[in-house]
Amino acid sequence: MHSAGSSFSVRHVIFLFVLCGLVSPDTAVTVLAQSSEESDGDARASSYRQFMMGLHLEGEDDLDGAIDALRASATLDPLVAEPLAELAALYVRAGRSEDAIAAGEEALNREADNQTAHRVLGLLFALPVNDQVDTPRDSARAISHLEQARGALLPDFQLEFTLARLYFRSGANDDAVELLEELVRDEPGFVEAVLLLVQAYEQLGRPDDALTTLETVVTSARPSFRVVARLGDMYERRRRWRDAIAAYERAVALNPRNANVRRRLARVLLAYGEPERGRQVLEELIDMRPRDTAGLQLLAELELELNNFASAESVARQIIELEPEGLRGQLLLAQVYGQRREYQSIVDTLQPVIDREEVPGDAQGLQLAGVYGRLGSAYQQLGDDESAVRVYEEALEIMPGSPGFKARLARAYADAERFDDAVRILETSRSDHPADLTLVLIEAELYSSRGSPERSEMLLLNAVENNQGEPRGFVALANFYSQQDRVAEAVTVLESAEQRFPEDNSILFQLGAVFEQGDRFADAEQTFRRVLTRDPDHAPTLNYLGYMLADRGEQLEESVALIERAVENDPHNGSYLDSLGWAYFKLDRLDLAEPPLRAAGEQLQRNSVVQDHLGDLLVRLGRYREAIEAWQRALDGDGEEIDSGAIERKIDDTRRRVVR
Repeated sequence: MHSAGSSFSVRHVIFLFVLCGLVSPDTAVTVLAQSSEESDGDARASSYRQFMMGLHLEGEDDLDGAIDALRASATLDPLVAEPLAELAALYVRAGRSEDAIAAGEEALNREADNQTAHRVLGLLFALPVNDQVDTPRDSARAISHLEQARGALLPDFQLEFTLARLYFRSGANDDAVELLEELVRDEPGFVEAVLLLVQAYEQLGRPDDALTTLETVVTSARPSFRVVARLGDMYERRRRWRDAIAAYERAVALNPRNANVRRRLARVLLAYGEPERGRQVLEELIDMRPRDTAGLQLLAELELELNNFASAESVARQIIELEPEGLRGQLLLAQVYGQRREYQSIVDTLQPVIDREEVPGDAQGLQLAGVYGRLGSAYQQLGDDESAVRVYEEALEIMPGSPGFKARLARAYADAERFDDAVRILETSRSDHPADLTLVLIEAELYSSRGSPERSEMLLLNAVENNQGEPRGFVALANFYSQQDRVAEAVTVLESAEQRFPEDNSILFQLGAVFEQGDRFADAEQTFRRVLTRDPDHAPTLNYLGYMLADRGEQLEESVALIERAVENDPHNGSYLDSLGWAYFKLDRLDLAEPPLRAAGEQLQRNSVVQDHLGDLLVRLGRYREAIEAWQRALDGDGEEIDSGAIERKIDDTRRRVVR
């Protein structure tokens, strides 16, 4: 096969001069024609002339004329490849990909190692199939051609990056990194190369190298917005809040109108404990983009975090106005109601959503799951177990593979005393999801409640054995032993779990609860105080320790202070309000005890202990009939942790007072 390398050596030099603007196309044509006339005759000279004319016409945006000239050049000299290679590139520019492939392959038939043809074909095969699918036309052929196109005198960043991206897509991350490291070193402002190198490092399990690359680029060159934002994301994922804040603030300065990075900055500020700054960032975003529902959603969540329920509700309603057919606003409103324990309001908000003729589908799958989950839970809190069952059954019709809704439905069946249905769905669900711990724990709870503790224990022991890295199994097993008055075994399980999960507060909290339930109050107090040393705002511990002290009539002033901190974290929690009212009652501060005890009693109608406390307060206030009604609700309630005989005696004594 004839090689074009020697016959076109002069042309290569002149062509570079043209590209560099050192000579005009017309001068190049004249020089090349003279050179060819001295060596190869008229046909070769004419071929050169047509070739340079094609380049000139391309520069003038006369694509049709350029194509004709390059085709003529290739025809006049059937041995040279370069006119066909340039013709292939021109066809790509004209959007004629099939013609480009044909011309490129014809060029390679003439000269197998023609770099221009390999480059054109490689880049062409690397292009996506269409605008909807970001998949290369032919990755393997693209890689092969681009590898053979490498080695030109001038650096070809497009070729190198395209080849690196193809390596990355095909899983050849080491090859991708080798190319990208060189690209980033030579061109640190090449943003796409930097970001792809970071991805490749992460795929190879080299997160420190990924972070170092971003940090180096940000400090050594004028960084792009995307690189700085990516650095913020990496800091955020590592929970390096201060560094993430600095990076996101810099990204905002580079691109003030980018909504996403402002939202990320607000989220990190909230995580770092600076909610007011986070609110300021979001308010600036919403001033700039009043219809940014994602920003509004984050603002509502921030207000909820701060227990600003009225503000959160206002923002949620604003989202509903902007997206009347969407789910985001309704879910946020339901979340507000949930924090306030207004369960009927949740039902009134979300039931119409699932009653629509067309419920939004896959595009809002997580939101739709949230609707069904919150609605079913609200029905359960209201004691309407059959409605909860209906909601969860409907959810499974839409999301049949969801183990979460299978677990919810099983629990709802159990609450509705449909035990056979509960067992059925648990057995089928566990066969479909054998590794799902939640399903096992619900089944164990079900058998325990039905008087089969042996089977429950077996399930829990297996759950712990098969889920050594999950603390929930240990907590459930310990709770089971505690309920069976096997306190020593419960303590052993939790002390072992604490060694395995030394930072998990749920283990230590449950250990304190087990000690308290086993009348080991000193050990319980010590354990709860250990939790608070780790996390002074751990609301469940603040409440439990405060209530335990109040119920025993010990350290009552501290008891009130502890419970007040729990209520501050969750101001509408009925259990916390009951604890606070009971502590005030023990202090004989009846004026302060009444508001929280009434609120708790109204919220927790079926909680026997809460109703008993309310009755004790009311009788002290001389409201005998109301006290009797509260105690009657205690007898009709869940019956947990009360002395029914003692309550009946209080009712009888109070009735005699009413008669007198």
